Amino acid sequence: MKKILYLYNESVFHPSKWAGEILSDMMKGDGRFELVMTDNLDALKILPESGYSAVVIYTTGVNDELTPAREKGLLSFVENGGGLVGIHSAADSFRGNRRYVGLMNGEFLSHPERHTFDLNVIDDSHYITSRMEDFSVYDEMYHLQGYDPSRANTLMTTMWQGRKIPMLYERMHGRGRVVYVANGHTKEAWNSREFRKTVIRSVAYSAGENPVSREIRCGIIGYGPSFNMGRYHAGWINSMKGLKTVAVCDTDPERIEAAKKELPGLDGYFDAPDKILGMKDLDLVVNILPHVLHAPMVIKCLDAGKHAIVEKPFCLNTREADSMISLAEEKGLMLSVFHNRRWDPDYLAIKEIVGKGLIGRIFHVECGLAGYSHPRFWWRSDKAVGGGILFDWGAHFMDWVLNLVDSRIAQVSGNLKKLVWHSVTAEDYGQVCIRFENGITVDFVSSCISSSSRPKWRILGTKGSIEESAGNEMVLTSLVSGIRQESPVTFKANKDAWAEYYRNIADHLIMKEELEVKPRQAKRVIGIFEVAEKSSKEGRSLPPLEGCE
Repeated sequence: MKKILYLYNESVFHPSKWAGEILSDMMKGDGRFELVMTDNLDALKILPESGYSAVVIYTTGVNDELTPAREKGLLSFVENGGGLVGIHSAADSFRGNRRYVGLMNGEFLSHPERHTFDLNVIDDSHYITSRMEDFSVYDEMYHLQGYDPSRANTLMTTMWQGRKIPMLYERMHGRGRVVYVANGHTKEAWNSREFRKTVIRSVAYSAGENPVSREIRCGIIGYGPSFNMGRYHAGWINSMKGLKTVAVCDTDPERIEAAKKELPGLDGYFDAPDKILGMKDLDLVVNILPHVLHAPMVIKCLDAGKHAIVEKPFCLNTREADSMISLAEEKGLMLSVFHNRRWDPDYLAIKEIVGKGLIGRIFHVECGLAGYSHPRFWWRSDKAVGGGILFDWGAHFMDWVLNLVDSRIAQVSGNLKKLVWHSVTAEDYGQVCIRFENGITVDFVSSCISSSSRPKWRILGTKGSIEESAGNEMVLTSLVSGIRQESPVTFKANKDAWAEYYRNIADHLIMKEELEVKPRQAKRVIGIFEVAEKSSKEGRSLPPLEGCE
C-alpha cells in the first residue's frame, strides 16, 4: 500500500481539512493508498526520505512559508520521482517562492462568483481521464496567470468569455509527476462522483500508476426474452472501452438464434453453461438467470475462475450470499450485483436535493410501487423461483434506501399477505418497515392488490419534503429559506445511464479502482427481506441479521 502525504491548513476560505478527510475515506475504499494528513509544513523537509509516494497540497496563502529547507525537500522529492498533486488553492500558496510557482506551472489570478460550469475532457486516452466524460460542477473557477500550455498536458478545460481555461493538467518535473486540479473549493464539488474520481486518479497517477491496455472479455448466461436484458447488457458492455461481449449462453435454441441476429460475430453461442465457462480466454460472466439460479450459477462461474456479475436480486437468502462472497474472496475474483438503478435520474435528483440540504435532515421515507392487477403466469410470480413479491422492485428500493440513509439498521418489521391471486404462489402484498439507529424510519410497499396507489417516493425532512408519483416529475417542498416553496423537479428516464455501472466495472478490473456495487452491500438487501419474512410470520419486529446491520 502506497503512503500519500496530505498537506493542509485551516482556512475560512477553503475546506482543506474536511476535503482531506473525504479523500482519506475514498482511499480506504480504494485500498491502494494510505493518506497521512498534516498541517505541519515542516513535513516537506523530510519528504525525500519519508517513504511517501506522493504529496497532495491543499493549502491557502502561506505566501512566504516555503523556507529554503522546505523548498529543498519538496523539489528534491519531486525531481527524484515523487508525485505532487496541487488542489485548487495550492495555486494560491507559497507565491513568494517562484520555484514553487514554476513547479505548479502557474499561480492564482482571479475567480468569478461560484457557479455551475462544465468540465470538458480534452484527452480521454490519459490515465486520469480514461473512460471519463464531460461533467458539470458547482465551484469556484480558478483563473491562472503564468500558465504555459507548452509545459503541461492539459486534460480538462472549461469555457470563460470565449476562451478555454485549464482545469486539470499534468507535467513532468525531473522524474516526478505533477498534477494540478483547479477545482475543489465547494462541498458540492467534493460530493460529485466525477470530481472525486478525478482527484483519486490524479493521486494515483502522480504516485506512479500507468495506463493499462487490457480488454476484459465478457460472456452472458441467460439470453431470455424478459425485458431483452441479455441484449441490453451486451450493449452496455460494448459501449465501455476495455470491455467486450464475446459469448452468449442459453438453453433455449430460439434465444440462441435471437442472439446470433442481435449480436453477430461473437466467438461463441452456447447451449450449456459448462461450455461457455470452458472458454479459457473468458474473463467475466454476467448471470441473467431466474433468481433461484443466481447463487448456483455464480458459484460455477467463480469455480471456473471467472469474475461474476449477477442480476439483482443478489440471491434468495443470506446463506447463499455468504457462500458466494467467501468463494470470490478466496479466489481473488470480482463479484458484483447489477444494481443499475443507482444511476436512475430521479434517484440521482433525490440524492442531490438531500445532499444540498434542501429538505433538512431526513426523518421518514415512504416508497414503493402498488397497483391492482394479476401478477402474470411466469417465473417471477412463482415464489420458489423468484423469491416472492419483495425480490423484484423491492431489491431496487432497498438498495436505494441503504445508499440514502447512512446508518446501521436497528429493527425490521415485515407484513406479507396472500389474499387474492391464488393462481400464483408469490405474495400479493409486501411491506417492510425499517428503523435505523439514527432514528430514520422507512416504510416500503410492493403490492398487486392496492386499488389506490401512493407516491413512489415520499421523503420527509426537518425543512421540507420530496414527493414523486408517476411520470417524470417530483415535487420539492422546501422551508430552508424560512418561506415555504414548492417547485417541480423534472427528469428524463434514461436506460443509457445504466451503462455507468459497467464504466465502474471496467475501472475496477483494469485500473484497480473501488468497486461501487459491492456484494456485502447487496447482502444487506437480502438480509432485510429474510428478516421481514420471519417478522411477518412471527408478528413482531426483529433485529437485523449479523453482517446486515
